[in-house]
Order: sequence, then structure tokens, then C-alpha cells
Amino acid sequence: MQQIHGTHDLLLVVLSLIIAFFASITALDTARRVHFATGLRRVIWLVSGSAAMGIGIWSMHFIATLAFKLPVPITHDGVLVAVSVIIAIAASLCGLYFSSRPNADNLKLLIGGTIMGIGIGAMHYIGMIAIQGVYITYDAILFGLSIFVAIGASTITLMLALHFRDKEGGISAKDKLVGGTIMGSAIAGIHYIGMAAALFKVDPTGAAKINATLIDTPELVVAVTISTIVIIGLILIVSFRLDKRLDQEIAFKDAILEAVLDCVIIMDNNGQILECNPSVTRTFGYVRKKLLGQGIEKLFISPSSITDGEGDFLCDVRIEATALQSNGEEFPIELTIKQLKLDGCPLFTVYIRDITRFKEAENTIKLLAYEDSLTGLPNRRFFMENLAEAFKKAKSRNTKLAVLFLDLDRFKIINDSMGHTFGDLLLIGVAKRLKKELMSRGIVARNGGDEFTILLENMNDDEVRNLTNNILKSLARPFYLEGQEVYVTISIGIAMYPEDGEDQETLIKNADIAMYEAKANGRNRYAFFECVRVADNSQLLRLENELRFALERNQLVVYYQPRLNIHTGQIIGVEALIRWNHPQKGMIPPDEFIPQAEESGLIIPIGNWVLRTAIAQCDKWRETGLPLEVSVNLSAVQFQKPDIVDTISGILQDENVNPSLLNLEITENMMMDADYSTRLLNELKSLGVTISIDDFGTGFNSLWALKQMPIDHIKIDRFFLTNVKDNPENNAIVKAIISIGHSLELNVIAEGVENKNQLLYLKELGCHEIQGYYVSPPLPAEAFEKWMNEWDMSKLYE
Repeated sequence: MQQIHGTHDLLLVVLSLIIAFFASITALDTARRVHFATGLRRVIWLVSGSAAMGIGIWSMHFIATLAFKLPVPITHDGVLVAVSVIIAIAASLCGLYFSSRPNADNLKLLIGGTIMGIGIGAMHYIGMIAIQGVYITYDAILFGLSIFVAIGASTITLMLALHFRDKEGGISAKDKLVGGTIMGSAIAGIHYIGMAAALFKVDPTGAAKINATLIDTPELVVAVTISTIVIIGLILIVSFRLDKRLDQEIAFKDAILEAVLDCVIIMDNNGQILECNPSVTRTFGYVRKKLLGQGIEKLFISPSSITDGEGDFLCDVRIEATALQSNGEEFPIELTIKQLKLDGCPLFTVYIRDITRFKEAENTIKLLAYEDSLTGLPNRRFFMENLAEAFKKAKSRNTKLAVLFLDLDRFKIINDSMGHTFGDLLLIGVAKRLKKELMSRGIVARNGGDEFTILLENMNDDEVRNLTNNILKSLARPFYLEGQEVYVTISIGIAMYPEDGEDQETLIKNADIAMYEAKANGRNRYAFFECVRVADNSQLLRLENELRFALERNQLVVYYQPRLNIHTGQIIGVEALIRWNHPQKGMIPPDEFIPQAEESGLIIPIGNWVLRTAIAQCDKWRETGLPLEVSVNLSAVQFQKPDIVDTISGILQDENVNPSLLNLEITENMMMDADYSTRLLNELKSLGVTISIDDFGTGFNSLWALKQMPIDHIKIDRFFLTNVKDNPENNAIVKAIISIGHSLELNVIAEGVENKNQLLYLKELGCHEIQGYYVSPPLPAEAFEKWMNEWDMSKLYE
């Protein structure tokens, strides 16, 4: 048979290359969408993408075949043409399946590329067999090369698809151009190497083979081109619209994350950071790209603080931890971890807040509230808190402790004659010597004025006596102040636990009594309480007996002091304050009888009476159009009673009062047992009442506890309002307390407001409410009602 040679129609060749280019772009984009899709959508993208890619590859081959013009008429077998289309789609399906697998690796891509390459080769050569009218043989070397190139090109195609698939935001125009050109050239290379391998000869029997299954070629160019353009075009249009919508969603997500002030980190089950918002880079100092892919433990001093004992992340709980900036600087944070699932895989969102300011405010309050500004010694609050802890240890370990009460002899004479500045220098000198003598054996604090207290743990009487003698000798040496030699002596009272008192108040009281005995015996000496003649025990017993009858004889009364909204001028509540109308001594304030009531246990019936009286009065006011919230103080003894919740609930039901009108006030020291306090306060809150911390800043306080407990109000102690604008320490404490209240969205109430300047300054700082004599003194119920009718806010600013 005679060999014949053909020529290529350049226009159709270019058209075939264009189709190969767009088919490649479709393949890249489809592989990415199959990877990110799930469920039915994944199947739809896999099938439609395979069809588009397969038809595109086949169309390139078929149009390129039609571009080859032979000097004899040819046609195509329609059945074989259809078979070649199906094979092209099947080969594409195989390639997309392997490249879109979550765990795709080089071996899987090689397997998929081999299957896909063989399929494309089969498509090509079956398509060649479909040509009727000529006899075709093949050059063995070029034939083998075409199959090898088909496998290699398919593998490269799958690798490119794998490279671009993870770009969730879409493939850039540059990537599409480069990727489409490489893949399109590879696909076209398969065909043209295969065409070069073909040797065409005249088939004398060609005309006899023409039958009904044969199709003419001229019309095929238009049909195939239009069909391919429509199919690929539809896929690309859908893809373009999805990319546009995805861009909008990503922009919306980024805008939300940018607006979030807290740090937001998304991590996988292994703690690897997948995404973060700009606040993370600002807070931790890392560049976002360098942070992605890193373990979240890189951000913490102790990574175990965010996991449980089994290494699982602690979800849905607030955690305080120490974080680490890129420069190595440590800072405190609060974080919460939330779990979610994506495609069945667990992901975790970590919300982090820098709480440096909170901690600084907390430390400022502790420093200023627990330290004596003149001497630098701990103050009475610090001493009392540590004494409470020492009592717990002494009771649990069955050990001894001692309290020393120290008072300078004739200090008032020195202070008055030499001046207050000189007196302050003397107090500073005394404080230094006390610290030096004590070293680390105990705590020395300034109680106020010229009084000091010392706490000694695990010491017997002889050890205490030796230390006390050393203190007396140290202070007997002269002080040299402003060029003058000054002598001062000191009287010391000593009380020992457990002999001289079973609680801290009793022990301090007895040490004070012993100190006065030392002064009475000539000063500049010490006295143990056991050697003191206690003359006032009978008086305490008499007071206790009278207090027992006070409740029965209606001698106790409740006064009410209004709480004022500092910004609106509205009276929104009252505090119930007990008074004892003694038949001989007249009106006795609570400070003089409540401690004895607590010690004797009488505080329980007295406290319950105050609750019932105040709640009943609240109900009367409500009926007359005065729905005022009434605040009632709970004592530490009441707070520890197991039935306190039932007691309050019963009174509310008996008086038929809305629980929201009752506010319970507790002190910070009552919350030292955090677990018990949290549970009890949550039970009280469940009744519908509100909770206040009274005298905030004067006792135990913890920002963590404040955030964990269901608190509604914090009350600034009146002590801090003394010269609040001129006293730097009080000023700093008040500002810090108001700042914490604002940060935790708590209502801040200032007690003890006595003048206009305090009112204006508190309003400037953003305090919410005030209470004090500047608004009104505590009044009996009837007098309070009259005062309310005459109330005029303008009087405050006169």
C-alpha cells in the first residue's frame, strides 16, 4: 500500500491548543473544589468536573485530528468515537479522585497519573482507530514515547492540581495562566507525539467500509467546538461566581476578625495554628505567616495549663495563664477554648484576652490597700488576713501562735512638741528596727498611729519572751533624727493561741488588754495576757444578756440610708442598718454590739429579724408606689449557716416580695473559701436576689474570684474617700476599683460620701451610685418616707 502524508490546518491546531488550555484550567479549579466540597456536592463536582475535563481533553484530541488533512477522504466511526469520549472522562475521573484525596501523596499521584495517562493514550489511539478510509501503522518508538509522555504529563497534571487545590481563596490569574499552559502543553504533546507515531497508507477497501455508523468530518469541527466551549464555559462561569462569593465571604470574615479586639486563633486537634486574627499579631508580636503552622504551645509559658491530665484541650472554661510574646516577655491572659467540627475533623477556636491591665489594677489595690504608706510595713488589713490564715494552720497542725500588740510610750508628747514630720521620721525608724529584729520569723504591721502588731507562728512562750526582750533592747537605743538624739520606749502586750483566744478577734483584743497592763506597770516592758486581770469580762457578759432581751423587747430598730444614682439623681434603693435603742444608753450603733452578737451566736436571730423587717418594709413601700431595692448585710456567721438560702427564700415567700428588690451585702473576707462561696452565691442568685461586695478593697480580693462569682455590685469603702483627690493612695485605689467595675460590667457604689467635692469627683470617675450623709443620714422608715417626698436633686449641687 502506498504511504501518504498529510498537512495540518493551522487554525484548527490553534483551536485545539486553546481548548487544551481551558480544559486544564477547568481541571485545576475542579480539583480544588472537589477537595473542599463534602457529601453530595463533592460527588456532583467530581462527576461534572470529570466530564468537563474529559470532554475538553477529547475535544482537543479530536479537533487536532480533524486539523490533520490527508489527500484522501476520511470519516470516523461514531461508536469508536463515543468509546474514546467515555475513556477520556473515565481517565479524568480517576485523576480528579486521586488528586482530591485528603491524604494524597506522591505515590498515590503516581498511581493515579499512570492510570490517567494510560486512559488518555487509549482515548487517543481508539480515536485514531475510528478514522475510516486509510490504513494506519505506528512507529514503535514514538508509540511507546507517547504513552510514556501521557503518564508523565498526567502525573504532572495531578501534582499541579494538588499544589493549587489547598488555596481556599481561589487560584490567582497568574497561577491559572502558568498551570493551564503547562498542563495544556502536556496534553497537546501527548496527541502530537501520537500523531507523529502514525504512518498513513491508502486503504483500497476504505470506500467499502463506509456504513451508517460513520460520520463526516466537516460538520464535526463546529459541533465539537461549540459543545466543548459550552461545557467548559458553564463550569468556568459557575467557578467564577463561586470564587466571587467566596471572596466576599472571606472579606466579611476578615472584617469581623479585624473588628474583634480579643485574640482569635483556630487550631487543629494537635494544637497546630491554622488561622488567627490581627489582634494575635499585635498582642504576641509574631508575623501571621510565621505563626501559621506552629504549635500553640509556642505562645504559653506552661502549655499544660490549657490541657487536662490526658492532654485534651480544656473546652468551655475560663483559664488564666501566662503567655509569651515573640521577644520573650511574659504577660497574663485569660482564654476560652471552643470545639467545632469541619468535615468530621475536630477544630478548636481559642479566644484570648490580655488581662495585664486587670492584674495591674488588682496588684495596685492589693499594694495600696495592704501597705502602710508611711513606714512601708504591711497595714492592719494585711495583718488580719494573714492572721486568719495562721489560725487555720495552727488549728489543723495543733501548733501555737502569738500576737504582740505594741504601742510607743509618750509618742503624743514627742509628736506634738517636735512636729508631725518629726513624729513620722520616728515611726519610720521604729518600723525599720522592728523589721530588723523580726527578720523572717513573723509579720510586723502598723496598726495605725503609733501602734504596731506582730504575728509569730509556731513559737513557744520562751521564744516569744526572748524576741520581745530583743525588741525592747533595740528600741531603747537612741534615734538620731534631724541632728537630734531621741529616746523612746514601747509597751508590748502578748496573747498566745490557744490559751488566750480561739479566734483572731479575741486574741488581738487580749493582746491589747495586755499592752495596757504593761503600760500600767511602768511602761517599757511587756506583759502576757495570762498575767492580766481582766476587769471588763463582767461588762461583756452584761452586754450579751441585755442583747438577748433587746430583740424580745422591741429595742432593735432598722434605719434606712438611700442609694442615689449619681447621673440621674434617682433614688433607686436603700441600705437597711440596725440600731439598738437601749433604755439607759440611748441609740447604740452596730459597731458596739454586733461583734458580741456574732461571738455569742445572737447574730442569727438578729440577722433574720433585720432581713424580715427590711423585706416587709420594702413590700409596704412597693404598695405605696416606691419600688426601692433594699440592701441587707449578711454577717460571716449567717453566711456559714447551711440553711441560709432556705431562710431567705422563706422570708421572701412569707412577705410576698419580688426577690429582685432584695440586695444581699457580703464582705470580701467572707469569700476566702472560693468553692463554698461560689456555690452559695449561685444558690442565692437563683432566688432572684442581687449580690454586693461591701467595703471592696479592704480585705481578700481576687480578680479571678470576682469574675467567677455572681456579683452585681461592688461598694467602695468609706475609708478610701477620705481626701480622695489629695491623697494619692486613696485616689489610686478608688480609680482602680471603678476601672475594675467598668471592665467586669459591675455596678460601683461609693459609701460614705460626705461633701459635694467627693460627689463631683466620683461622677467624673464614672462611679454609678453614692451613699452617705451628703445625700442623707440613715433614717427610720417614716422619716425616710417624708424625706423622699421632699427630695430634690438640685440640692446636691448648691
